[in-house]
Amino acid sequence: MVFIDTDVLSIFAKIQRLPLLFSIFNEDPINISAAVENELQAGVSKGFDFAQDIMVLHSQGRIATYYPTAVYHQFMTTLPWTLGSGERESMAICKRLSAIFVSNERRVKHHCRENGVDCVNLAEILRALWELGILLQADVRNIITEIRTKDNLKFRTTDSIFKS
Repeated sequence: MVFIDTDVLSIFAKIQRLPLLFSIFNEDPINISAAVENELQAGVSKGFDFAQDIMVLHSQGRIATYYPTAVYHQFMTTLPWTLGSGERESMAICKRLSAIFVSNERRVKHHCRENGVDCVNLAEILRALWELGILLQADVRNIITEIRTKDNLKFRTTDSIFKS
């Protein structure tokens, strides 16, 4: 089971490659926490096209919302408030369900590691796309260029994505 954070969903939506997330994780639907859904709804309200694209998949049942119980909230209170509500809630759900959390924030990956939550970041997704034969390395390089252009994301290095 996989839960995806707003940052990764928005990156793939901005480059119109959301279907790759279903391929890479071999899950349909993919999951989000209620707090991530709220973040996406706020994006729709602000007129962000990428958020609307994600919510279309949600309305089609391809993205499912998981609503946490009080048990999850207990763990959430142990996490730093510097993390967003979607990140804290998703981490709590993933810990409880032994699920994978997908986020591109280094601090999220750090707190996941500290709390025994499996976490996958954007570089690992991009690497897996060519390792699993979903895309060619050249296609992944093109995706990186699209991400840099459309999401203004800076990659410190792409070595970890392409080294053999």
